[in-house]
Amino acid sequence: MSGGKVTLRETPEGVLIEVRAKTNASRFALVLKEGRLVLEVTSPPREGEANAEIVKELKRATKKDVEIVSGFKSKDKVLLIRGAKAADVERIIVS
Repeated sequence: MSGGKVTLRETPEGVLIEVRAKTNASRFALVLKEGRLVLEVTSPPREGEANAEIVKELKRATKKDVEIVSGFKSKDKVLLIRGAKAADVERIIVS
């Protein structure tokens, strides 16, 4: 991945991260674009399909519970990665 640094906010519950979802991609991917994390998902943006894929794939990548805090019906979302540390999440993003 290339691009700028993603802002992560560590909270007592875990790490908050702002992302943008790009739907109907050929495969799931984490992409840094102009300092922002873009989640390319294969699912369409209907009936929560893309949101479910985001949660499932990030849970798999981080081995932590992931939930959408805001942006359920938007491309721009805030995710909470429960029990994570910012350094660990950053390592996953840049790998």
